[in-house]
Amino acid sequence: MHKKNEEILFKIVNGREKLYFKTLSAIKNVKVAVVGDIIADEYIYGSCERISREAPVLILRHKNSKTTPGGAGNATANVASLGASVCSIGVMDKGREADEVLKFYKSNNIDARYTLRSDDYQTCVKTRIMSGSLHTTLQQVIRIDKGGDKWINDKTAVKILYNFEKAVKTVDSVLISDYNCGLFTDRFCGGLQEILKSEYSKRNIFIIVDSRHRLFDFKGAYMATPNESEAYEASGVKIKDKKTLIECGLRLIQKTGNRTMLITRGSEGMAFFDENQKLYEIPITRRDEIADVTGAGDTVAAMLAASLPVSVKAKIAEISIELANIAGGVKVMKRGTAQVERHEVKAEIERILKTQ
Repeated sequence: MHKKNEEILFKIVNGREKLYFKTLSAIKNVKVAVVGDIIADEYIYGSCERISREAPVLILRHKNSKTTPGGAGNATANVASLGASVCSIGVMDKGREADEVLKFYKSNNIDARYTLRSDDYQTCVKTRIMSGSLHTTLQQVIRIDKGGDKWINDKTAVKILYNFEKAVKTVDSVLISDYNCGLFTDRFCGGLQEILKSEYSKRNIFIIVDSRHRLFDFKGAYMATPNESEAYEASGVKIKDKKTLIECGLRLIQKTGNRTMLITRGSEGMAFFDENQKLYEIPITRRDEIADVTGAGDTVAAMLAASLPVSVKAKIAEISIELANIAGGVKVMKRGTAQVERHEVKAEIERILKTQ
């Protein structure tokens, strides 16, 4: 590894690892609700045999297929793999891919009783064709998307809000996972905001917003997690240097009324603005071992939802940010939509300690 890269990788402050391990251990006592667009990620694996005679296209010999939760479903699965209790709130159709997602939920102890099945909605399915030979890495040949382009009607919105109102009474944090796939209509967002205001006026509940285009529909949350392009879209400030980074973050806090803000910056790491609007810049943990960034944002958001009730109570919210950064670093070494487990985060912390 080049010395230049080494200098900007994430470092663990001496003794801080004890706080990481303590927080990770306490996650098992946290209850999380994830509300959002549940996507089905379908992977079709095969090997390329030859070019077709019918057209200049590859012929793929099918080997196997799998369907896993994507979008809010992947965030939910990551909360579960980190060790917290989690329930999923959203809507799915009655198709085969939705059945596979719910099978995954059941086998991973995810509470799906608040997930509505409806004929008036088409689940977003992202089908990825993966090809490779015995001695090569699997590569994505093409992706086919279907569904996710029809908005729920008001009747469906009311049913999901009813489920959410029941679920939220028992949780420590709520993760809003908006993939712009038909759930977050004006009616649904308005009802969701009303329920959340009522609930966190009674007790300390953490709302984490991971939304592509509707950051301002969830004002007053504890934290939002836009990436750079989403932060630019919402704030109007393009991040070019530290000065514009601060301007962007503070403007987002002002416009959303959120207590904190986390801007994820890819290879530049993360920028966290705390409750005093102080900026913390966190470098990435790995630079030369990135395999696939798909779903990394879900892993980051999941760690925040699972750990913030622990770290904020101990008055060290930065611990959750750093754990989210480490978990995201583990995810990008995995191909496709994948979950990060608590023991993997612990192992990564130990690896970082040995290399610094």
